[in-house]
Amino acid sequence: MLNGVGTNISMAYTSKYNNKSTGDKMDIEFEIGNSEQNSLNKCGERQSELTEIYMNMLSENNSSLYNKLVNNKNAVEQVSPDKEIPNDKLKNIGMTSFGLSDTESQIVLASYVKTSKEDDPVVQVAYGHGDNRKVYHVHVNDVDTSNASDLEIFALMSYEGYKGRTAPDSINNYSAYKIMKADAGYGMASADENSFVNKKVNADYLLEQIYDSLKKRETEQEAKSFDVCEYLLQMIKNR
Repeated sequence: MLNGVGTNISMAYTSKYNNKSTGDKMDIEFEIGNSEQNSLNKCGERQSELTEIYMNMLSENNSSLYNKLVNNKNAVEQVSPDKEIPNDKLKNIGMTSFGLSDTESQIVLASYVKTSKEDDPVVQVAYGHGDNRKVYHVHVNDVDTSNASDLEIFALMSYEGYKGRTAPDSINNYSAYKIMKADAGYGMASADENSFVNKKVNADYLLEQIYDSLKKRETEQEAKSFDVCEYLLQMIKNR
């Protein structure tokens, strides 16, 4: 189409300087060229309209993906301890741990930042003391569960529990998720700090695989695990 437009316009200009060309021919060629250009413009306008409709639907039905497309920002921001949110502006919503050695583990706390916005909730994840203090701010709507660290999943699932969505027969969502991970052969807890903070896992795929393996629900325990897995899947997909 673009080549056609270019050819027609070129022909029209050529005919202007061609002694054998008539005014009528030149007008026709310009009219054809303008018609095709108008069609292109209308296609572009329609594409813009459809994109706007899609983004509006996305903002209403999948805020996580919408925010990721619009803002294109990382879900996790590490901040210096001096920028840690004070306790009076936090609500403790979760606790977990990762391994330090065969006999020691590091307690990790998740706290909802009460001053964060409803459409951009932030969870502060912090652990350690003094020079070893680590603080992360997690924008839970921006967490990509198909490529997320345990830190991100911990923040997200703690927030969902805070909002009143907790997997059945579970202490909390993240403990239920860790059990699912263990069942899939990933190990229940993060082996160390690096695996907790940096190692990415496709939680969607992991839970879908477990879900499929438990569909027969041959035992009472499998039936319970199936219900938990189904709940977690729906929770991360429909947030």
